[in-house]
Amino acid sequence: MIHLPVGYNSINKYPLVLAFHGGAPLGYQTIQYQSGLTKKSDSASFILVYPEGVKIAGNRTFNAGGCCAPSTTFKIDDVGFVNSLLNYLFKTSSIDTTRVYATGFSNGSLLCYRLANQLASRFAAIAPVAGDLVYYPWSPIREVPIISFHSYKDQNVKYFGGVTVGTTGTYFPPQDSIFNIISKGYKCKILKDTIFHNPNKYDHFVYKDCYCNALLEQYVSYDGEHSWPGGYSTGVEVSKQFSATYLMWEFFKKYTIDCSKASNSHVYFENTIVFPNPVFDFVNISNLKKGLNYTISDLSGKVIKNGITLGTIDVSNLSPAVYILNLNFGDSLKIYKIIKN
Repeated sequence: MIHLPVGYNSINKYPLVLAFHGGAPLGYQTIQYQSGLTKKSDSASFILVYPEGVKIAGNRTFNAGGCCAPSTTFKIDDVGFVNSLLNYLFKTSSIDTTRVYATGFSNGSLLCYRLANQLASRFAAIAPVAGDLVYYPWSPIREVPIISFHSYKDQNVKYFGGVTVGTTGTYFPPQDSIFNIISKGYKCKILKDTIFHNPNKYDHFVYKDCYCNALLEQYVSYDGEHSWPGGYSTGVEVSKQFSATYLMWEFFKKYTIDCSKASNSHVYFENTIVFPNPVFDFVNISNLKKGLNYTISDLSGKVIKNGITLGTIDVSNLSPAVYILNLNFGDSLKIYKIIKN
């Protein structure tokens, strides 16, 4: 199912988001309902496509590698399907081919990881929801940024690993294990930095300073079950702590497929220092030789302030809290956690 945003004009080039449903008798209708992505497509102006898995014996699934039947049993080539689908969409719709993203729920989320692994040259970033990496080895040709969403209460894909509750008996590895594998492959220098922790709300972790300026980000709620955080219930508890749909689009729009491991800007921002931290009135940025675009967001991902800085940012009007500062170096993005007193 292809959804063109309100006001679509073929003169413009639009980002593309593929949204993969979970294993179920229905296809796109379920993820369309639970995620609210169609509404987001209209407000953010991106093309949205809901692919469907092959329906066998009354159930639709995608072959993510280690899960899930019946697509795995019949060895359905869903990587080939997605590759062909992209070729078709590029010919028939006005798409910015450097800004293609994938998200999915449960079984569809598993497929996102496989696509980042095997079709890394085509996806600028992925956003798995309630899923896991089940296709190995992890050896993508480029480092695809990842933002993932999970719940500690999820019994279908358990955060700490184990056999899923139900009749399938599928074993899923711990989330820390798969992110250690991915971050090792990406050569990230900072591992599982805790940006936010509240046992009554959620945890927010990042793995950063990785090759290709990729960021690995994870939100894990203490409420909700096997569901789409901030979305609509399909019969189970939904987390109310954050909106996966809102946060993934804020993440997606930072990335294209273009990057360079040997980029001069990577060295440039490695030598950049943000101070003082905590800050009262002004954030200072050392070693700048030109103006940089910046954004300051709260921990939910909402942009509070943005503009161009030549080395100083006035934050005197911000309320005391923890914020995320993004500095855009053109083909590189540097992210800082700042504390406003």
